[in-house]
Amino acid sequence: MKETADTRWERSWNWPFAGLLLAALLVLTLGQTVHAQQDEATETDTEAQVEEAADETTADEAADDTTGQDAAALAEELEERERQLRAAQREIAALRARLPAEEGGEIDLDGALRSASVTMGAIRATRAELMRAGGRDEALLESIDELVEELERDQRLVARALDANLYQVRRGDTLASIAGRFYGSSQRWQELHEANRHVLENPDLVWPGLTLVVPR
Repeated sequence: MKETADTRWERSWNWPFAGLLLAALLVLTLGQTVHAQQDEATETDTEAQVEEAADETTADEAADDTTGQDAAALAEELEERERQLRAAQREIAALRARLPAEEGGEIDLDGALRSASVTMGAIRATRAELMRAGGRDEALLESIDELVEELERDQRLVARALDANLYQVRRGDTLASIAGRFYGSSQRWQELHEANRHVLENPDLVWPGLTLVVPR
């Protein structure tokens, strides 16, 4: 079959058109691919930003928790310091109440006598409780020893206020024998009894360890 001029022209025109069409399709495909990659990159960036924001939020929350814990610990420590301070202030007040005025305290003779009398009352009550317990309660025995020491301190304040001496009763002592030792006459035992009436109701009931005020 003989190729005509029109056929040659049509074929020559179709090739460039097909090439252009192919090129257009290629450009469109590439454009879609680029857009898809851009969208994917944008989505990835967004996810990264969201994760970063979440991490920052978590870090902030952790920091807030740590700060809160530190504040709570500090508040607890301050509260403990305040409790210790109040306890120290009470102890100082108690010491002042047991010291004479010349030593910065607040106690006078009447106060010292009352304190010694109260301590002796506690000794009697604890001894009675010990007797009911059969005399073998270690806690009560220890409490009595502490009270006897406290009575000695009280009596020392009384003696200081009266400018008197002190004497701790020994086994076998009586007011008469003590008066004979200090005054040279056992007949002066009544002076001892009078000076210690706040702790010694019965002059015959002296016991080893009892601290007595001995007027000069």
